[in-house]
Amino acid sequence: MRYFLGALALSFALAGIGIAASAAEPSTVAATQVATAAKTTQSANDPDVVEWTAHLVQVRKAEAAKPHGLAAFAGTMFGGLSKFAVNVTHSALRFLGVPYVFGGTSTSGFDCSGYVQHVFAMLGIHLPRTADAQFYAGKPAVGGPRPGDLVFFQTYLPGPSHVGIYLGNGEFAHASSHGVMVSKLSQSYWASRYLGARRYVASNQ
Repeated sequence: MRYFLGALALSFALAGIGIAASAAEPSTVAATQVATAAKTTQSANDPDVVEWTAHLVQVRKAEAAKPHGLAAFAGTMFGGLSKFAVNVTHSALRFLGVPYVFGGTSTSGFDCSGYVQHVFAMLGIHLPRTADAQFYAGKPAVGGPRPGDLVFFQTYLPGPSHVGIYLGNGEFAHASSHGVMVSKLSQSYWASRYLGARRYVASNQ
């Protein structure tokens, strides 16, 4: 009988431990959830994250304050130019990215001479339609090209077969097979095919 009572007491003791553990379990889960939330909040407020976020905001503000694309490029090109040169280079840069279309003369697509003709027409200056005719219509640019002059190249045909608008600093805008873009006269492809520049208005206009 004594052994039976001892076993019964042991059973009640074990049951009590189980009940206590079950009662404690919800608060253990809650504590874990609180700890996880605290850890998440801490990571969001981590000094490295805060510093990086602040830096990113400052970078974006700085980038927004800078001139971009056309404005940045034009800003480096227009200083000290004649009124005509400013107008023609500004007009030329408006069409960067317009696709190449053989025979194209509109903003839906240009070929090289169509692009030049369109830009000059915007300023009230009529140019012939083709690159070779434009070459012979202009006056030789004595002293080298100036902004607003046309620069000519011999590409797929003998004589002038490609034309662009000189922007200054050795760069010109033209309608290439990649669309209207800016290239450098010093690039080997263009330098080896360069024929010269032609002027269509007085340099002081």
